[in-house]
Amino acid sequence: MDKISLLNLFILIFVLVILPGPANFAVLSTSTRYNLISSVFLSAGVTFGDIIYVLAVLFSFNVFASFLEPIFFYIRIIGAIYICYLGITLILKKPESFKETKVSNNLLGQFIIGLMICLSNPKTIIFYFSVLPQFINLKSVNMISSAQITLVIALTVFFGLCLFGLMGQAIRKYLLQDRSKKIFNVVSGMLFLAVGFYLIKT
Repeated sequence: MDKISLLNLFILIFVLVILPGPANFAVLSTSTRYNLISSVFLSAGVTFGDIIYVLAVLFSFNVFASFLEPIFFYIRIIGAIYICYLGITLILKKPESFKETKVSNNLLGQFIIGLMICLSNPKTIIFYFSVLPQFINLKSVNMISSAQITLVIALTVFFGLCLFGLMGQAIRKYLLQDRSKKIFNVVSGMLFLAVGFYLIKT
């Protein structure tokens, strides 16, 4: 692909990433509640999910679409239930000092949560399986251009989400009182519940 096409693709993906949605809300909440490294792993999970969709579009799109369509329903339901569980847990959780939060707070779990959020998000499915084939001529895509497309999308999604992680760290500085931390737990939990119900509804 030429540089202009890659630039247009970067702009398109970046706009998609910064739009309010389950992924950036989750990254923001995780960074504020735990630490930056946890939000980075969650961002990596979302990015890996995006890569799966991109590869599904670039290689044998029709085969992947027909094969994965019945699986997406179960992925969405399981992901939604788990995200709702996390929301309820946050709401009921007692406030704790941020200084006592472990840096290695189940990083693999954060990665899996990010992956599930991506795979169960209808916006992501619709975008990569509908919009991307119209934006890129799949008939002219080869291994080199496929690698370029995948790399641009992966880096844009990952670093775009990491910006929300940095925002979470800035917010974290203001959450010093137990009352503030309890309110944040409730708000974060409600956001996770909203994400879960949204995924189930769609």
